[in-house]
Amino acid sequence: ETLNINLVQTSVESYKFNRLKSLLSELDAQNIAYVSWKNNHQLSSVMSGNGDLDLLVPNNSKDGFIEVCKDKGWIETINPVAKFPYIKHFYRLGENDEIYHIHVYFKLITGETWLKEFSLPFDVWLLENRVWNYNFEVWVANDVAQAYLFLVRHLLKCGSISSRLLYNHEFASYYEEWKVMSKNIKLEDIQGPIDITSYIKGARCYDEHLKLPKITSSILFRLSFLPFLRFKLISLPFRRFFSFFHRLINKVVLKHKKMLPGRGLILAISGVDGSGKTTMLEEVHEILGEFLTIERFHLGRPQGKFIEFIWRVLGNKSKNSSMPGTSNTLTPSSKTKAINGAILSLLRLGKAWNIVNRARRGSLMLIDRWPTDEVGKMDGPRVILGDNISWIVNTCKRIEDWSYASMPKADICYFFKVPIEVARERNKSRVKENKETDEMISARFLGNLEYKPLAKKTINFENAGEFSVKRKELLENIWNEISNRY
Repeated sequence: ETLNINLVQTSVESYKFNRLKSLLSELDAQNIAYVSWKNNHQLSSVMSGNGDLDLLVPNNSKDGFIEVCKDKGWIETINPVAKFPYIKHFYRLGENDEIYHIHVYFKLITGETWLKEFSLPFDVWLLENRVWNYNFEVWVANDVAQAYLFLVRHLLKCGSISSRLLYNHEFASYYEEWKVMSKNIKLEDIQGPIDITSYIKGARCYDEHLKLPKITSSILFRLSFLPFLRFKLISLPFRRFFSFFHRLINKVVLKHKKMLPGRGLILAISGVDGSGKTTMLEEVHEILGEFLTIERFHLGRPQGKFIEFIWRVLGNKSKNSSMPGTSNTLTPSSKTKAINGAILSLLRLGKAWNIVNRARRGSLMLIDRWPTDEVGKMDGPRVILGDNISWIVNTCKRIEDWSYASMPKADICYFFKVPIEVARERNKSRVKENKETDEMISARFLGNLEYKPLAKKTINFENAGEFSVKRKELLENIWNEISNRY
């Protein structure tokens, strides 16, 4: 059944510190150990919502960590081109629209940038060598542990031509990481679970300076780490090729960002003209689109501009208050309008099922308007029967009834409500062809006071008020709806 929720304006949850620190504090409170084990030279940016925090959490604490993330409103996502075992991505919207990102490892998986082909048994040692960073209030690996792991990664990542090219592409960041951590240590002091002293010279790390390691040193080092290789050695060239091909297709054709785990979410916004649907959809897309794969559709006019033009030529014009979606549902439909209504219902049905199928890939589907099955409402059935109807009108009515009865439901549909004066005023400032008149806005407003979209959950959203306040309220609510489902 459709669940209707009347949304009231509430203050956003306040934190003594940002939402990333809130999560880290809760992990400590729950005795869930963690350590930020690399890229700690970027902590200032990460804590401001720029960049990702690389955490190692013991695998036996995985369920507890995920539960804390869920309670704190973090969203888990999947990288469509880089799926590795024991590695997950979590995101959280900040109070000022910043996006926090945690890259969590439940085992120490590392290696070449695209393969991460090694699983290193250093978890316990790494957690034993963490220290408290007072500046950013986070547990980090101490300088020696960070330097040791850096050298291991440095050598593992440079054992093939392709991996060296990738490493060199991001070398500036690696160099900065090494420069910061190496200030307080000497090379001879770097020790870890496995002795790597004989490879340090070939790693070409000199005090604060860094160069690509000798390829022979990297190859020999990788061979010494074969017991920790996750794949058969002979398969690596093929895996490199398929990873490259997969990433190329995504970069050139698919252009996917992170995906929601499992099936995606169909989120629609409906409302009368002037209620602010399009503006808010743009805001949601801009913020969530920073990291999520989002697809946009319009179900009010699924036919596109060309067919819309033909329809208007054929007489599908809205010149007065009897336009579709008003309170007038008594006037029998002409043959032309009946045909138009039947065609529109089929187009909406086809587009809706296309959206459902595309959502299965894991995208967030943002839809401008979603159909209803109520006759006379906007985005609903249009064909109205009268006395002595022709077989054409009757057939069109049957087609339309079947289409709306077969229409899939959106997962969530926000129905924007505003006072009629606000809708009229906003409509006046819109730049749009065939813009509705005040009479049409009023008629549609009155005809859709009890609008019920075909959705699993309907949220009535009061969108009158200061834009920045309503924008924040909507983003918070949408974020919570997504996090509660994933």
